[in-house]
Amino acid sequence: MSFNPTDYFVSETLGFVLENPLTTLPDYFEAWNRLATDMAQLVAANTMRQQVEQMALLDWTKLEGHRQKRLAHFQLTVIASGYVWQNGDKGASKTLPACVAVPLYRLSEDLGLPPVICHPGLALANYAPIDPTKPLILENLRALYHLPGGEEAEWFCIATTMVELTFARCIKSVMAALRAVENDDVKTVTSNITHITEVVRDMQTAVSRLHDKLTSDTFFNTLRPFLGGWGGENNPLPDGLIYLGVADQPIHAIGGSAAQSPTMQVLDALAGVQHAQDKRAFLLSMRGYMPPAHRRFIEAVENQKKTLHSLLESSKDEELHKTHNALLSAMVDFRSYHIQIVTKYIVQASSKVKQSDEKRFESLDQKGTGGTSILPFLKELRQDTKDQMAGANASGDSIINSTS
Repeated sequence: MSFNPTDYFVSETLGFVLENPLTTLPDYFEAWNRLATDMAQLVAANTMRQQVEQMALLDWTKLEGHRQKRLAHFQLTVIASGYVWQNGDKGASKTLPACVAVPLYRLSEDLGLPPVICHPGLALANYAPIDPTKPLILENLRALYHLPGGEEAEWFCIATTMVELTFARCIKSVMAALRAVENDDVKTVTSNITHITEVVRDMQTAVSRLHDKLTSDTFFNTLRPFLGGWGGENNPLPDGLIYLGVADQPIHAIGGSAAQSPTMQVLDALAGVQHAQDKRAFLLSMRGYMPPAHRRFIEAVENQKKTLHSLLESSKDEELHKTHNALLSAMVDFRSYHIQIVTKYIVQASSKVKQSDEKRFESLDQKGTGGTSILPFLKELRQDTKDQMAGANASGDSIINSTS
């Protein structure tokens, strides 16, 4: 194994989360600072579009360094979301003014990110400690920028960040396991896979904290619309969004989605979980919504010459097979819990909206913000993981019983 996570902007303490994200941009970009900060209030007052249209076209090349660019990208995606969706589905804007569209599109090209609100901004670069002297635990996090939904929307953001920070605790073990696989060191592989399994269990606990302060009504009816993108079937802007000053043709871009997190794709790569071509194609497309270095990190894990799967096939070590199966079981449970979350916050919430018939966002349905029919897709990913457990049992001469 010949790669170091730091070469991929992956931290052994923060994982994929951006270290010390900036809170504001220099004074030249004060208009971006203000509109991003006030987006939720301006949308509520129905004045977001007016404020955006009065803004000057600023020179994005005055930004210095990766952190300034990441913050600017996130700010502009927040502003774009507020502008497009201020008036609901029926009033969705088909164009984005050049004062937002040009710098957002050019910054996106520079960073290798899409020109739309997405996981790298919302979850990986939208946090700060309340008390910098204390650890980064959920109760000590605040969001830098808020979408509509008040304290509940902030809780959604920081709880999602906390899932990422929880995963970070197993980065060292992922790397150690890969090195040990290369050296056929079964004992070291087993101990590190055991730790990764514990972290996956803790990730599920972190996800469960969403329930503490986020209601399904607020998420589905107030927050989720502003996580959406543009283009595609069932979207209020099926043709996409025209970025004025960039191109005459509309641009398609999906909104923020948990599938844009690198975490589960890293775990799939490590554990040897295989997905059917259509599902893998979608997951690969989601890598386009990740920072390029994070995409390459997943590929580096996938492309190891010696893999955990090959070690399992050649080894009769009972503890190794049990440990691998325990990891797969934790991943199945995590995916099952994700299904429960989606059922509460999207499927059931969607049914309530249809019954009440009080809605500004009529296109909200049971698809994910990534555009997939969400429950069937998630269940298929879970089944693929269960199938790998069965395969692990077979390759280990059935020394372990599946716990599905």
